[in-house]
Amino acid sequence: RLFVSDGVSCTVPQWYLVNQQAYKVSLAGSLFFTGVLVGNVLFGPLSDRIGRKPVFLTGMFFELLFAYSSALAPSYELFALSRLLMGMMNGGMALVCFILSQEYVGKSYWALTGRTLTNMTFAVGIALFALLGYIRQWRNLATAVNCPGVLLFLFCM
Repeated sequence: RLFVSDGVSCTVPQWYLVNQQAYKVSLAGSLFFTGVLVGNVLFGPLSDRIGRKPVFLTGMFFELLFAYSSALAPSYELFALSRLLMGMMNGGMALVCFILSQEYVGKSYWALTGRTLTNMTFAVGIALFALLGYIRQWRNLATAVNCPGVLLFLFCM
């Protein structure tokens, strides 16, 4: 749960998510992972039809759009909707990215690229995320976390 201490703002007091509204804190996380599930189901067949790179780039663009939308959301409802859509793009993009990495290497390297490199990049990202913990305002943190995604998107173009 998110708490306020030392003047740090977070989503709970800003939108008064306490008492009868406290369930909305967990609901936002659940909506994100519901989106991941839907994205995994939809993006696979879509990338087979349209192509993996266009689906990946489109998904990345919309994930960044929804991520920044969640950082700027004026209400809980828009925040929750942007989290759902961001999860959908995230799940779909992760699937397409995994398949792309497998298609670029030979079959003998599938274990290396599928398990080791994918998990290592995730672990490094989580470790770097800890450095951003010094950003005290949640909107500023949400904005800063997505800046490397913009650079990656431009690099992939």
